[in-house]
Amino acid sequence: MSESAALAELVNKARDGDAEAFGAIVRRFQDMAVGYGYSLLGDLPLAEDAAQEAFLEAYLCLSQLREPAAFPGWFRRIVFKQCDRLRRGKLSRLEPLQLAQEQASPAPMQDKALEQREMKNQIWAAIDALPEHERAAVMLFYLSGYSQAEISAFLDVSVTAIKKRLFSARQRLREMLLDVVADTLRESRPSQDERFAASVLAMLTAARTGDVARVKELLEQNRRLLAARDWLGNTALIMAVNSGQQAVAELLFKAGVQPDIHEAAAIGQTNRVAELVGKDAALLDSYSAEGFTPLALAAHFGHPETLWFLMGRGANVNAIARHPLGVTPLHAALFGRQSDTARLLIRHGADVNARRGGKGWPRAGWTALHYVAAFGMIELIEPLLSRGADLDAPDDVGCTPVQVALENQQELAADILRRKGARESPSIREGREGGTR
Repeated sequence: MSESAALAELVNKARDGDAEAFGAIVRRFQDMAVGYGYSLLGDLPLAEDAAQEAFLEAYLCLSQLREPAAFPGWFRRIVFKQCDRLRRGKLSRLEPLQLAQEQASPAPMQDKALEQREMKNQIWAAIDALPEHERAAVMLFYLSGYSQAEISAFLDVSVTAIKKRLFSARQRLREMLLDVVADTLRESRPSQDERFAASVLAMLTAARTGDVARVKELLEQNRRLLAARDWLGNTALIMAVNSGQQAVAELLFKAGVQPDIHEAAAIGQTNRVAELVGKDAALLDSYSAEGFTPLALAAHFGHPETLWFLMGRGANVNAIARHPLGVTPLHAALFGRQSDTARLLIRHGADVNARRGGKGWPRAGWTALHYVAAFGMIELIEPLLSRGADLDAPDDVGCTPVQVALENQQELAADILRRKGARESPSIREGREGGTR
């Protein structure tokens, strides 16, 4: 599917009320909106305000967009309107965000820090001095990190024109400052906000440990944490439910959490899963933003009832995650040490010899038997072998299940595999750090 078609699909889903789809649109265009806003306003805090208002207006007016693929240009006009509104409001122009933050710091400034501040101030001044059309191209390319093709679609001009604008801007900014300009802008990306990332981690930790007061405090500081996810897709609700923290889960529901298909599967909320699949059958094998199917999430977190429902509706038991790990639902169940859901998947035709992805990462190339051997899940050895599991399948670095069992001190698993006919190889993984994986 092309980028344009994928975007059109997201827009159509968002128009139908799919909050997750609109969230994906926001993530895709948030840096672009702020970068374009800065090119018009010359102020990052105001640009962020304009972007927020633009997203709200876009959400409310999506039904007016006749051609979903035309969203970039349509949204740009909304951002422009919001920026124009702020400009006409005669709001005083503030100093660049970086400078304001540094001035607000009570810590004494050292000579080096003063020099860095001055350099950043000069860079922002140089950017502000660019013609508006060149400034927009620079902000979108460097601050927002978009390709020339994406910028072309957003600004509704040709790629050739974008290239010319960037070239002209580079000449004006001088090559000697270009690297510093790029680094300074990348540091300003809204999506690179380390404070928000720290808040997400704190939120997930509080949810997992049942710290209701901390969860409440964090939500009061930032409501976005209700839907915030880590790189594997874990939300506060997922952590709370699967850690047995019912009080936190109830707080999150009262705060307005509405689980999507993937979050519902991950917490074993079968009725919610059934409701959503009933409205849209395409959700059955859909992928979360992190690349996991509902079946993989139910399997990983150990929810047999939800797993039964999904398989009963025809969910693909061998769907490979789009996440870089490249796991199947069976891999997900075994990584979560969920014997019951793993058994169900094996009985329903899961590929027992499928190799995990993630080339270059630990466990790359593992089959189900590697996981069972490493984690000592000996009750699953016979079911896997009865379905044709390869006793001597090598992983990406040549280790067989019996070797993995020995490396992880799973002597009983290794002994069972030997008795089943597994061969031992003298090859030992070179350069391995530690004795387990």
